[in-house]
Amino acid sequence: MPRAAQSPPAGFVCVERGPVVLVADTAFAMPLERLGLLEPGALGRALAGAGGPSGRGRLAVLPLEGRRERLCLRPLHRGGWLGPWLPAALGSLERPLAELAATLQLRAAGAPVPRPVCVLGEKRKDRGFDSAVGSVFEEGSVDALQFLESGPPRGRLLQAAAAAGAAVRRFHDAGGCHADLHLKNLLLREKEGGFEVLVIDLDRARVVARVSPRARLAELMRLYRSLHKRHLLTRVGPRGCARFFAAYVDGDRTLRRALRKGLAWERLLLTFHTLAYR
Repeated sequence: MPRAAQSPPAGFVCVERGPVVLVADTAFAMPLERLGLLEPGALGRALAGAGGPSGRGRLAVLPLEGRRERLCLRPLHRGGWLGPWLPAALGSLERPLAELAATLQLRAAGAPVPRPVCVLGEKRKDRGFDSAVGSVFEEGSVDALQFLESGPPRGRLLQAAAAAGAAVRRFHDAGGCHADLHLKNLLLREKEGGFEVLVIDLDRARVVARVSPRARLAELMRLYRSLHKRHLLTRVGPRGCARFFAAYVDGDRTLRRALRKGLAWERLLLTFHTLAYR
């Protein structure tokens, strides 16, 4: 292995080779090196040449020698309103490393999030970084948008809605604050007797001591608006929404009342967003 840098998260090692920086789970460090990811230009070649599901940019899904898991590499870009007019590269690796730290903390607290594997960055001539976050690829899974667009039978849809509500509740209870919770950021895998759901794409996610009811409702309504925006609200229907909400509150009447208090404002926001969708 190349020389190691300082202060990676516990259980991770940071190695550098020329312009390339790799922060990797020690259990995956050698398979990642064998992939050639420490070679200059490897990140760009991996993202261009390896097929994977699309989301925020292309995802590269790569085999890992000596392991049964595959690696999912998700590139990071500048976002927000000014994103299209700013350089694509990040100014540093601070953002992907923050995502790695948040994901590790949330997993340790029991949140249903992917297993992080690495952060990969390559310094460019303009001094910016091309970067990606790597996690274990979740075999046999689809995001909630794909699932709903496939037209699942009513019983499966209701099961999935309940599993999604329970997963988001666990995420919030672990202190997770998602920056952009929408349909494509819930990953569903059907298992015998139900569904497993993961909350994914934790770029800019935060971990706090307690997620307030107001913050919880804002994220739940962002997810609800994504149903509206994708014209899938009718497909989910009142029963599907009720299953999600019931699983989320899980009999907690205090939380239910606190969430309902903020609905008037969120419904007003929904009206404005609906005008924008048109």
